[in-house]
Amino acid sequence: MRITIKDIINKMNQVAIIDPRINGFGFGPEYDLVGYDIKYPYMYIISDQIHNVNFTDENKYRSIELNFIIRIGDRVNDQINVYDAIAENSNNGLDNISDTFNILIDVINVISENSLNFFEDLSLIDDIEIEPFYHEDKGDVNGHQATITLRIKNDGVCSNPITANFS
Repeated sequence: MRITIKDIINKMNQVAIIDPRINGFGFGPEYDLVGYDIKYPYMYIISDQIHNVNFTDENKYRSIELNFIIRIGDRVNDQINVYDAIAENSNNGLDNISDTFNILIDVINVISENSLNFFEDLSLIDDIEIEPFYHEDKGDVNGHQATITLRIKNDGVCSNPITANFS
């Protein structure tokens, strides 16, 4: 049986539930994050990416590549009139960026190593670029995001094949 996008989102949700550092989960297009009521730090799956069905002469259309953006964000707590070692106003922005990067790396490792036995039916392919984001939402959310490509087998045979029999 072929794995579905819904299955993958549910597996990602399970990862978020199991990881004690993640307090919120969501999915959908990126613009839904504006004003989204979510607990921090969060994992958000941006699912409106382009997906590919791969063709080879040997096995025809036998693999599907699904692209998602995994986004880990956390709120920055500005502390006015608190000075750090270089005498500037302090906040947890550096901790925030470091922590969200580490959480994202751990999520990627869970997928690639299948350490929770959630991802045995798919494989993580290609290099992964991780990019930071700053001052999102109301200007107080920082974090990291990565675009991942998951390959699944297209072994589902159409249960009701389309035919040209008009009789």
